[in-house]
Amino acid sequence: MTPQIPVLAQLEHAYDLVAEVLRQAPQLHEVRLDQALLVLSLSIQRARRSPRLRYPPQWRQSEFRFP
Repeated sequence: MTPQIPVLAQLEHAYDLVAEVLRQAPQLHEVRLDQALLVLSLSIQRARRSPRLRYPPQWRQSEFRFP
């Protein structure tokens, strides 16, 4: 059984993906993808404050794998 990935880890992964796309295609900076980074960063900040959404105490990033 695969352990569930914390929401905060999923948000950080999504942020990394969008940021990487924007680095590879700078012409997309004027599209809504740059707004997605803002929304994701605000969501990450909120998740860090939420006991339900942040990492469990014994969570290690190596335990979870993203597709």
